[in-house]
Amino acid sequence: MQQKAQQVEELKNQGNACVKSGNYGEAVLHYSHGIKLEPGNHLLYSNRSLAFLKLQQYYLALEDAKQSIKLQPNWPKGFFRKGEVEYQSGNCTLAIMSYKQALLLDPSNSEIQDALDRAKREAVKLRKELSREPWIFSAIGFVIGLCIVLADQYLTKEPSLKYIFAQLILMVVFGGGGFLCWKGYRYLQDSQRTTLLEAPVDLMEELDTKNEEETNTDKTPGNRPWKKGGIGAARQRYKQGKS
Repeated sequence: MQQKAQQVEELKNQGNACVKSGNYGEAVLHYSHGIKLEPGNHLLYSNRSLAFLKLQQYYLALEDAKQSIKLQPNWPKGFFRKGEVEYQSGNCTLAIMSYKQALLLDPSNSEIQDALDRAKREAVKLRKELSREPWIFSAIGFVIGLCIVLADQYLTKEPSLKYIFAQLILMVVFGGGGFLCWKGYRYLQDSQRTTLLEAPVDLMEELDTKNEEETNTDKTPGNRPWKKGGIGAARQRYKQGKS
């Protein structure tokens, strides 16, 4: 038992050394080996969460942070790790909640307080951007519409937009188009932040399912969907002709 604990400690130290030297992939291997030997070690999950975060594997980093919290609910660093993952993936609101939880467990921790202040500043910055962006995109669309109107008036012999009302409608339409472009841009940004913390698609599981379906398919010659003009189709016609 003591030998096992010593081996786990050695693996943790090796992982820590790899993190310090920037070998995050190797650090993950050391921590994972230690977790296999001692699945209830919250420190190993916390450290591996940091290594995954450095590799920008946000989902895996978040899962390890959650597991660390599950194993040691009163340990502030578990919530701090969770907050770091959420902050780095652009989810400042979630990060603020995690940092606050960590600070409740360790009110005098300056590192957690600094991280909380940083996340709050970033959240304020994002709110300001959200309030400005619709106007900027709409203004760009309006200016494009105005340029089209001016080009129609001064660069063509017979302008298509002769009435001021039609010109205004065109500019408003382009302004609305700019607003819709902003909505699409914001949707993509929000989706990207959300998917960073979602589980990746298990390609091996899908492949196994596909192989299983193919195995269960009836492959008898009479039911096989032969390609037209292929050798299989020729053999099928030959057998049908003899019967």
